[in-house]
Amino acid sequence: MSKMKVLVTIDVEEEGLFSGQYESANWSVENVLDLSLLDPVFKRFDIRPTLLLTYQVARYKPYHDHILRLCENWKGEIGAHLHPWSTPPIKKLPHSPPIPSQLYPGQLLEAKLETLLSALSVMGVKANSFRMGRFSLGQKMFSILEQSGIGVDSSIVPTRKQYGGPEYLFAPADPYFPDSEHPAAPGSSPLLEVPVTIVPVFSNLHLRLDQLSKKFPRLVTAASWISKYLGSIPAQPKMAPLSVLKSAVRLHRQRGGKVVTIYFHSSELMPGGCPEHPTKKEVDRFVLKIGRFLSWLRNDLGADSMTLTDFSALLSPSGKLKDHCRMSK
Repeated sequence: MSKMKVLVTIDVEEEGLFSGQYESANWSVENVLDLSLLDPVFKRFDIRPTLLLTYQVARYKPYHDHILRLCENWKGEIGAHLHPWSTPPIKKLPHSPPIPSQLYPGQLLEAKLETLLSALSVMGVKANSFRMGRFSLGQKMFSILEQSGIGVDSSIVPTRKQYGGPEYLFAPADPYFPDSEHPAAPGSSPLLEVPVTIVPVFSNLHLRLDQLSKKFPRLVTAASWISKYLGSIPAQPKMAPLSVLKSAVRLHRQRGGKVVTIYFHSSELMPGGCPEHPTKKEVDRFVLKIGRFLSWLRNDLGADSMTLTDFSALLSPSGKLKDHCRMSK
């Protein structure tokens, strides 16, 4: 793998989450139609994205053809994105939403994943890739994924402490095979982890912050804030201007990084779908920034675009690339 790889992942999900709502039903998914805004960009730069669908999107049959057509045109992949708060079976738990995955009963998480995969199956999709809602991938959910047949996960966010756990402060920035007991660390699991690309400014900064927060517990919140806003550089279009995105990739490459994994949400393509994009003007700027970033990655760095599954196949014994847009009939 001499050339750098760029993996574009999109969380295709319902609207309203940026307002802090975590209801179990009555979701709108109209933003899915706005995925078409990416068509000129993806075609121009030959981008093969991975579309990670939630249950609320997968269950809405009127948009099935639209999603499948885009996926086929882009030679992309459709995977699973689990929002446990809105995926049946719905059971009331003694916690305030959003509930970290570690606080869900294991059997309930298994049932929710099965519901999601079954909804995708109705679309003709056999999901091989996965992302956990709010990046809440603890040991319990990872163990369930290992038994599910999913081949590649993209739920780890390096340099971050997630709400209610887990901690990803020291997670690698490049893909790795995790430790089953500690998914944010390398190990020997057969399930490939592809973290979203966020790079620490200094390689040992997060170790020092962790040591400081353990010595002075009152500084935990401050250490987390420093790690997120001062101690790391994201290669994520929603999080930073183009110059910062390029700086993150340059630093990643300098440290031996070979993969840039980008993520954003489908609702960010709809005016009013997120606070930063209240009108079409902001959405257009966002799409333009995505295009310029992808142009730089593809044309200046010569990066190859791949889906999550295609990339994982590079690391498999067979080395065969598989198409997971539709199940074979």
